[in-house]
Amino acid sequence: MHLLLIDAMNLIRRVYAAAEGNELALEATQARALSIIDSNARKRDATHWLMVWEHHDETWRHRLWPEYKAGRSPMPEALAKGLAQVRSYLESNGVPGLDLHGWEADDLIASAAARAAERGMAVTILSTDKGFCQLVSPKVQVLNHFDRLLWDEQQVQDRWQASPHQLPDYWAMCGDQTNHLPGVSGIGAKGAGQILALCGSLDVALGWPDKLPQKQAALLETGAMDAIRTRVLATLRQDVNLGLRLSQMRID
Repeated sequence: MHLLLIDAMNLIRRVYAAAEGNELALEATQARALSIIDSNARKRDATHWLMVWEHHDETWRHRLWPEYKAGRSPMPEALAKGLAQVRSYLESNGVPGLDLHGWEADDLIASAAARAAERGMAVTILSTDKGFCQLVSPKVQVLNHFDRLLWDEQQVQDRWQASPHQLPDYWAMCGDQTNHLPGVSGIGAKGAGQILALCGSLDVALGWPDKLPQKQAALLETGAMDAIRTRVLATLRQDVNLGLRLSQMRID
């Protein structure tokens, strides 16, 4: 069995951007989105699928870090008004949807992926969001449809010089501009990679600073709380109760 998880807003906003300005932009968006979902389900031999949406609620990440995702461009007004129409269209064409108040789609997708993998299913996450790469495993892959890129364990290692499970530690140190997460001042991507190569994890780097060059050890000591907070924010939750049965996601 194979579960295709679709990051709804990631897909919809990218498709809409190509059609924006056309008087039939919403209709074009929903038709194109369905085509992308269906074609990738067929290519991946998916037996189950789920499109995960989210509300614009305050989440636990915003309570922990009010500047989380600050500065992101707002959704186009026409798309915001027509979003219910797009969702209804996709669900009426057989793609089940899920959203939970107070939760980001990222955590819902991570929880669904974890449970499916535990049951022995293969999982493909359809999204351009690199944050999902922390979930990559022998059972879970991340598919960027637009760049035709399939993230597996080797792809992740080649891109970040870090394994999937190390990525939250990596972003904890160098930050993540996409989500407005600061990381540690003075430690960039290269430095974060060097620290992980020497220590293997943020915890070891903080606990045994003598393993590091003096400058990096000093920067980490000063920014320890920023690093820990950023790691918590960057780590996807995998324990959300979704309230769904596998049978509800089966492709007819």
